[in-house]
Amino acid sequence: MKTLLQTTLFSVLSITCLIVSSSAQSVPDSIRQSGTETVIFKTDSIPNENLVPVSDSALEEILITKRSHFEAGISYQSNDVYLGRKDSTVLPYFIPEFTYYHKSGLYVTASLNYLKNSTSSRIDLITLEGGYKFSIGDYDGLFAVSKYFYSNQSTSVTSELKASLDYQNSFDMGFIKPLMEVTLNIGSKLDVAAQLGLEHSFYLLDSKLDITPTFMVNASTQNYYNDYYKKRRYTIKSKTQPPQTGIASITGTVIDASTFKILDFEPSLPINYRIGKCTINFTPTYAIPVHPTTIAVQSVRQNGTVINRTRTENIENSFYWTVGVSFLF
Repeated sequence: MKTLLQTTLFSVLSITCLIVSSSAQSVPDSIRQSGTETVIFKTDSIPNENLVPVSDSALEEILITKRSHFEAGISYQSNDVYLGRKDSTVLPYFIPEFTYYHKSGLYVTASLNYLKNSTSSRIDLITLEGGYKFSIGDYDGLFAVSKYFYSNQSTSVTSELKASLDYQNSFDMGFIKPLMEVTLNIGSKLDVAAQLGLEHSFYLLDSKLDITPTFMVNASTQNYYNDYYKKRRYTIKSKTQPPQTGIASITGTVIDASTFKILDFEPSLPINYRIGKCTINFTPTYAIPVHPTTIAVQSVRQNGTVINRTRTENIENSFYWTVGVSFLF
């Protein structure tokens, strides 16, 4: 059933793209020479400034992104994994998203995460985001402010976060692009997260298809994870699972949650295919967590007896993926 759902979703996305692209406007005549064929080029970031031809579809996308426009899309994420950590329950999400981009670089986005698995069906998260994107030569930057509204039943490891401030930047050196992202996550306490990585894009099919092998190293403090163990990990599950015999309540506390450390390594392979104003994307990711967290678990028996113990979390590698489609207007 799951395989059938995924196959049906991908088929619908592909057909929708074809319908939208067939009705999309062509590149404006003002950029073509009358009576002659004009080939448009862009300057690659390699020092010798090789000229790389741009296809009509890629050129149209460039023209659209240089003016104010809307973008709408929907994606499916196979599981919720953050810095190599995840809940014991698989959390697959359908994520519709709507964005307005202003030609100045300012943008606003609204999205929601709809959870659908064997036991739950609900809106797990609503996100509002605003930010600014810019490019200076081969340098790209993005600053974003996000506000999160999680369901009180969510068991996502980030479900106690309220907001975040984020800065992403990269520098295209031609043969490789270094990436860095710094995030300030706001919960009961502040968390600092950092991502360092490398990527390189390969363009195929007249630049309609791009494949970007990427490798990221992720580090963070874990106050958000401490809040998850205190308020979500055991409390919410106890409402849907039979209680342990004689146990009234269980809480967990992450030891040294304010320590900044590497949490996982993530190779991924983003793939984008453009058809006119439509883009289909698929991103498989393999998360390799490191430095397992030590957790203090306190159990209170129904007779009032308190039992304290510590355990090291069981971390395991995770393969998850996202597939989606987006449209430019």
